[in-house]
Amino acid sequence: MGTITESTSADSLGTVRVGFDARHLQTVARVRGIGRYSRNLLGAFARRAPRDVEWSLVRLANFPPADPGLLPPHTDINTRRLRRPELSMLALDPILLSVELAGANLDVYHSTQLSLPVRRSYRAVVTIHDLAPLIWPEDYLRLPYARLGHAWQYALAKRADAIIAVSDATRRDIVERLGVPEERVHMVSEAVDDAFAPPDHDEGRRLARERFGVPSRYVLYVGQFDARKNVRGLLRAFAAAADRDKDLRLVVVGDLGKLSARLHDALTTERVPRERVIVTGFVDDAALAALYAGAECLLHAALLEGFGLTALESLAAGTPVVGYAGGAVAEVVGGAGLLVRAGDEDALAGALTRFLDDPALGASLAARTRARAAAFSWDRAADETIAVYRRTLEVS
Repeated sequence: MGTITESTSADSLGTVRVGFDARHLQTVARVRGIGRYSRNLLGAFARRAPRDVEWSLVRLANFPPADPGLLPPHTDINTRRLRRPELSMLALDPILLSVELAGANLDVYHSTQLSLPVRRSYRAVVTIHDLAPLIWPEDYLRLPYARLGHAWQYALAKRADAIIAVSDATRRDIVERLGVPEERVHMVSEAVDDAFAPPDHDEGRRLARERFGVPSRYVLYVGQFDARKNVRGLLRAFAAAADRDKDLRLVVVGDLGKLSARLHDALTTERVPRERVIVTGFVDDAALAALYAGAECLLHAALLEGFGLTALESLAAGTPVVGYAGGAVAEVVGGAGLLVRAGDEDALAGALTRFLDDPALGASLAARTRARAAAFSWDRAADETIAVYRRTLEVS
């Protein structure tokens, strides 16, 4: 299952023919981490313009076309899927891809989210962002199709020629939980979106006040509301700090879809004054950049992050992070935030209070933020990803 049926030489390691899964640019995932990852990596491939790589992009012919921005020169491989992607992209996708890619003349296929063909005659690379479904199966794998689909796709991922992990924390999880040999797992970091352009702190506060009615002092949460994001823990930490600062607000930014019931339930049952919490729902990139820039800090209570993109975006806006050192957050934030052991709510509340009460500490952390964010680069990620492609072809 998922084995290579014939070897490929890629013109004796000359031109490499790469198939790249760009389908997430056409679904709701385009504004989430997977879509941003695909868009920015493709843009970096275009800028780096390696002459010895030929690109084919896997598309969804029956979905609206993507507007992904900069792309390398490429051909399209058109596929079709059900409008219910949870069915077609989990259980059926490995079979359908086997047929659709059979005549594509590829050397390497790169799946950006656990979606590999069950049979292939080319090398396979898969990016794994985190293993949350394995860590919280009761939340992510409750339905039979989810259990079946993930079990199958993890089995195929274990047989990939190379796995790209977006952080050291995710790399360790892949080695330990999936049992993949270390030499087949390569860490390639993400970075901030190329179009991310935050204003300065004062302008961010002004824009936040004008558009969302946010007072001058607020802490920010950006993200979804699934189990690992720990919304209840975040609200409890904020409530403890808010008791000491009556002007403080919490601004919550995130897609108010089916998972937002967790947020509303937590707001109803946790001890936090509802008028102190401002829920914006999904916002555009310019508004998000302004909210980051105007915040006192990003409050980050997630128990696990495969990378921690919102933390990095906050740093790029000059705003420190206060939160749990869960998953990859510590390796992303470095010394530009105040982090405590994941799950220790008292420590998180204490860290937030300490940060807000100590302007010198806040200024010291803020001074490190942009340099820390600049250490992550999509161009470097593109170079390292292409190196992974080539390495799979060098291994007999």
